[in-house]
Amino acid sequence: MDEKLFRILKKVYYKKKYIKDEKGYKVQVETGDRFDLETSTMHYSTENLSPSERTYLQSSGYPVNETIHDTHDGNIKKLKEILTHPNLSLHNLLSAYIAGFGSFPRGRQPIISYLFARAVPLHNFCNSQGGEICEICGMKKEFWLEKGNEIFRNYWGYSWNEGVEDFYLDLEEFSQLLPHHETDEDLRIFFSVIDMIRNALEEETPGKLEQRIKKSKRIPGCETYRLRGQLMALAELGVMYNPVIKPLFDGFTKHDIRCGLGRKLPGSSRFDIVLPLGGWRGKYGICEERFCELFGEFCR
Repeated sequence: MDEKLFRILKKVYYKKKYIKDEKGYKVQVETGDRFDLETSTMHYSTENLSPSERTYLQSSGYPVNETIHDTHDGNIKKLKEILTHPNLSLHNLLSAYIAGFGSFPRGRQPIISYLFARAVPLHNFCNSQGGEICEICGMKKEFWLEKGNEIFRNYWGYSWNEGVEDFYLDLEEFSQLLPHHETDEDLRIFFSVIDMIRNALEEETPGKLEQRIKKSKRIPGCETYRLRGQLMALAELGVMYNPVIKPLFDGFTKHDIRCGLGRKLPGSSRFDIVLPLGGWRGKYGICEERFCELFGEFCR
C-alpha cells in the first residue's frame, strides 16, 4: 500500500470523534459514519476528504464500505484450503513477521492467522446451548465484515489472536502480495527485543514487559496494542513459553476450554492480555529451543 493511500484511509477510518469545548470537556462531533444494525458493521463517510483525495481513493480500487458476508462452515473450509498457497509458507510468514518490527507493519498479523488456520480442525459449527459462537473455535455462526477497515488495520500494524472471523480475509489479501523480506534493520530491532525478553526479571508480567519495551524506544512508532500483538505472536509460536495452555504452533485447544483456562490465570494477570501471552512471566524468558528452530535461519 502506497503512503498516500494509507494517509487517506487513515482519515476515512480513524476520524476525530471528540473535541474539547471551552471548558475542557469532551464533546462528540459528527463524523458522517453510520452503524448498520443489520450487519453490525460501520459505513464510513468520505466527506472529510478533499476532492483530489476522493478521486485518488476511487481510482485505487480500495474496498471502502465493501461489506462481505460469511458463515462459520464456509470460512473454516477456506482457511484450510488457503494453507496450500505458496506465499503462505512458514518461512515467508516469519520473514514478514520480523519485518513487522520495522519496515513492514502489515507483516505482523499473518503468522497468527496462519497458525490458527493450521491448528483448527475442519469441523461444522457446534454450540450445544443454541448460541451463535462455536464452542470448538470461537467463530460466529455467520457474520459480516467491512473489508476495507479490516485490511487497513493490518497495514497499520494491528494484530491479535482473537476475532478469528477476520483471519481468512487477512490471509487472502496477504497471499496476493509479493513476499516481503526482512531488512538488516528489521533483524536488529527484532533481536534486540528478543534480548529484552530473554533478560526479563523473574516476576515480570506481560504488561510490565510492554512498558519496558516501549520505554526503550527500540521499535519505531511503538504503541501498546500493536506491540501486544507482536508479543502474542511470539507466545502463539511457543517462543514466549507459558505453563497454562499450549500455543497454536503445538496444536489446538477448544474455545470453551481456552476461555475457562483464561479465567484461571495464576498470579497477577491483565484481563486484556489473554492466553497464551497472559500466562508468560519473566522467569520463562525465551524458549531457546523453539527460538532456534524457528528463527535460527535468520541469524546472520
